Amino acid sequence: MKQIIQYAALTLTLCASLVSCADLDENPVGTLTPEGFFNTIDDVYPMIDGTYGLMASSSYYGAGLTVPLQLMSDMVDNGYEFSDYAEFSRFLTTPTNSYVSDLWASSYQTIATANTAIQGVGYLDDETEAVKLAAEGEARFVRAFLYYHLVRLYGSIPYIDNPDIEDPLSITLSTPDEVYAHIIEDMTFAFENLDYDPRDGVRSKPSKGAAASYLASIYMTRGEWQLSYDYAKWVIDNSGALNYALEDDYQDLFRNSEQWASSEYIFLVDFTSNQTGQNPNPTTYENDNKIGPFNGVEGGESPLGGWSMLVPHLNVYSAWDTEDYRLKVSMTDSLILGDDTGIVRPYTDFEIPRPHIAKYTRFPGDGRTTAGWRSDFDYVAFRYAEVLLIAAETANELGFTDEAIGYVNQIRARARQAGVIEFDGGGLGTYAPSTFPEDVTSGLGTSELRDVILEERRIELAFEWKRWYDIVRHDMGAEVFGTNGLEPQSNFNTFRYLLPIPQDEMNKNENFVQNPGY
Repeated sequence: MKQIIQYAALTLTLCASLVSCADLDENPVGTLTPEGFFNTIDDVYPMIDGTYGLMASSSYYGAGLTVPLQLMSDMVDNGYEFSDYAEFSRFLTTPTNSYVSDLWASSYQTIATANTAIQGVGYLDDETEAVKLAAEGEARFVRAFLYYHLVRLYGSIPYIDNPDIEDPLSITLSTPDEVYAHIIEDMTFAFENLDYDPRDGVRSKPSKGAAASYLASIYMTRGEWQLSYDYAKWVIDNSGALNYALEDDYQDLFRNSEQWASSEYIFLVDFTSNQTGQNPNPTTYENDNKIGPFNGVEGGESPLGGWSMLVPHLNVYSAWDTEDYRLKVSMTDSLILGDDTGIVRPYTDFEIPRPHIAKYTRFPGDGRTTAGWRSDFDYVAFRYAEVLLIAAETANELGFTDEAIGYVNQIRARARQAGVIEFDGGGLGTYAPSTFPEDVTSGLGTSELRDVILEERRIELAFEWKRWYDIVRHDMGAEVFGTNGLEPQSNFNTFRYLLPIPQDEMNKNENFVQNPGY
């Protein structure tokens, strides 16, 4: 008899549609099945929307995915060495690390929900083909998004695209090439069937432009330069219809009041300020948990103030040109005491005496609930500046040097258009447009321009969870974690490009083979 794996999200949805789950136990009237539940498109979209909630949870974009990506990069080091997270920065991660397991489980939970939504579309008889294709495209975008992170983090992984599994222990690992083939198939389907505008007009739901942007990134990761270039160029050529453009003020990208009107954002993970966690006093600066996560200057002006779990190595700050407005937006090296004295407390007096990340904490907004995670600031998963940088990298690899330089110079031109930021602790800083960074000039060779573009990605996308993937795909680990790198780490070894498969998964399924080195 077929064993149907019942997913929590589906169970909750079905129970919510009835009087209560308890009533089902007391007065059974039959078996609830997906084919009996999915009758209209309004039954499918709540399931898809559920995937976005799971993606925003503390076990995924809220921390489980984003904290390891930060700590494994050369842009962020430990402040406080909190629990198993400390292993990521030091490259000491083991198969029993709880966050390795939680990230794996959270990813497959969300994939399972997407799979159920895709299956649900197949049960709809009274909807038009266009309506069904759009819903399936959205769910397949989500599934591709999840697998795109999983394959880059773990390598060979189980690929599951069906919620009905007869024997879970029969599941085997698919190779990265096999997984990428599925990812590309799903994302291409999304590109072909989604509209230019996302559903409900919110960019926390995918559009045709979001799918094209991710295809450009996927193909770039694969080193398939022409296809990556083609999709990035499609986004650029259609930016008017997609309503994509660079923001004038770099700070506005990280100002909660500007997010939902921004034309630069392509795909967001909607942080609803109601994640797991208790905050006894969510109105005080030192007790706020703000988006990022786990960064910013915590503790304010208290005797032990100036700490955070994620704090860049001092080299990251020192190597960043002080004329770059993006440094002022991305990091803070001081805070103003809130006692009306105007006294500035330098980072050398912080409990963790290093400049801290400020990108997400200056304008976080107020929480939408009282759950304790106080922020209206959403996670930026993809923005138009990255499309330009992908176009630059792929154009350079294809020999279109002048075109590549033009894309980089668009990014640099925006960086010169300074604006207004807020100092930690109070006060505003107004910065006039500058002459830095200067435009890249022609005459560079492919290798030299490649280095320029990767450095521009490091600066422009600082602390946005992209750097680790750049290090891996360009095999830069030995360089960036060496003695002359921004964050020397003596434990680094190239086998660390992949995380270990969680030990509890290895114990349950004899078909799984652990990644080398673990």
